Amino acid sequence: MFPPASRSPLAGAAVVGLLAAPAPAAAQGALSLARVSLVESTVERARKSGGWQAVVEGASLEIGETLRTGPAALARLEFPWMALTLSPGSTLRFPDAFLLSATLEGGRALLDAPEREVLKVVTAEAEIRGQGRAVVRREGRATLVSCLGGRFVVRGGDASVTVTAGRGTVVASGRAPSPPEAVPAPPSRGLWPGGDPVYVAPGEALDLRWKGEAPAYQVELLPVGSEVVLLQRDVVGPPARITVPWEGAFRWRVSARDRRGLEGAPSADGLIAVDARP
Repeated sequence: MFPPASRSPLAGAAVVGLLAAPAPAAAQGALSLARVSLVESTVERARKSGGWQAVVEGASLEIGETLRTGPAALARLEFPWMALTLSPGSTLRFPDAFLLSATLEGGRALLDAPEREVLKVVTAEAEIRGQGRAVVRREGRATLVSCLGGRFVVRGGDASVTVTAGRGTVVASGRAPSPPEAVPAPPSRGLWPGGDPVYVAPGEALDLRWKGEAPAYQVELLPVGSEVVLLQRDVVGPPARITVPWEGAFRWRVSARDRRGLEGAPSADGLIAVDARP
């Protein structure tokens, strides 16, 4: 039987920021846009008039600020109507402009808006709007969008496409979005740990395994019964070594990526129990 899930990684997950109505840039001042409900490893922000400073859980983000995550870091932002998880090595900016939006300058963002439309996400190549769950990546001079649930409109140049669950698009610099296509199928063979939980101690290394021929993958760790991602890693292939510092019941899953980097839907869950007791 699983031990009860630890409270520590989710302690701030219920904290929700206040969103002020859009106003002209000169009148905005310091508007609270969202709160950082989860910080794993090194996450920093830059204010409009200052250098980079460390971010702690519960911090408020304001219009005009930029957030960045370290190579092994992760941050979850809670808005009143949606959540955004920023993966390792990513940079997200909130422009001081009349209309609210978020600019993904590089890296990966997981958008989760089950009931209302997401905050518009902009990259150098594309604009993304919609409702549901989607992964947006900016790598090199291309933006890759995978819809995991719901419906999203991706615009590049003067053209736009609509992607629904299980489909994605790639927007190269100066080009229209590629026609919607099926995202890579999730790995389904050799998942370990699988449905029978593996027990480890906090901080003990665990090698996640699966079988597949994709050129790259991404793995993530979540608590049992929650969609809050606690750890996320891009990897070339199995095994993928992780350490879980918290006690509790967790699940992991893996997604395949194609040769361009377009990410697929996640696999079935594998179970991990972390218990400090001998």
